[in-house]
Amino acid sequence: MREAKRRKREQFLAEMSKEAVACYDDPYRDWDDKERELLPVFLSMTGSGKLILDLAGGYAKAAPLLLEGGNTVVLADMSLSSLLDGHSALSSEGVQFVRVNMLLGLPFVGEAFDGVWFAEAFEYVPPDARERFLKALRRIVKDNGTVFLNAEGLSEESTVFSYLKNYLYWKLVRRAPIVWGEYIYKLDLPKYKGWHYHSLLLDRRIGETMRAAGFEIVRSDADEKRLYSAFLLRALPSETNMRRSTITHL
Repeated sequence: MREAKRRKREQFLAEMSKEAVACYDDPYRDWDDKERELLPVFLSMTGSGKLILDLAGGYAKAAPLLLEGGNTVVLADMSLSSLLDGHSALSSEGVQFVRVNMLLGLPFVGEAFDGVWFAEAFEYVPPDARERFLKALRRIVKDNGTVFLNAEGLSEESTVFSYLKNYLYWKLVRRAPIVWGEYIYKLDLPKYKGWHYHSLLLDRRIGETMRAAGFEIVRSDADEKRLYSAFLLRALPSETNMRRSTITHL
């Protein structure tokens, strides 16, 4: 019974992942306020002449800025359309394009990157997969490396009540193997009309999850509408992680 539930949830998430990628045939190039504000801080913390992963970098919106200071950028995204668009828009020898399904793993060697820029995509990581994903992210970042990510919460349009209605609809009416924190809504775009999956931050335990994965939260900010919470993380040295793990298990 438990195995059947696991397979049903995996199939559900795979379907939602396809829907999420499909909508990106419509380029979305807007910047969240905290992205603009914290990108210079991220670059300052990372340093110059470094290797940066632009994870879920899409249309290469951030890549030109990440290249500053003589950095090299690996732009990884699941959407082939996004990667082709980004490659056309950015002709630079300092950028490598890689197609990656981040939910199936991060196929990079350990401690490969000095920094990871991960904007407006953490909402595609399911709530029950966040710690596993963050640990995979920590694995590919060097000790004391820097990570930026922002995560979606409830907006003014999506109140707790409207979220609860959405959750109950998918749970009870559609009988989907949804978990608390997942929000699925209709998109009506010129090139895509259909369901869109998001994983919202509905509590403050994300900080505990980040620390358990081996990160220190250097800065945590929310934008004016509290739609996104932005985090600057430092990858704790491996010795610190081992010591913390030892203490936890005593």
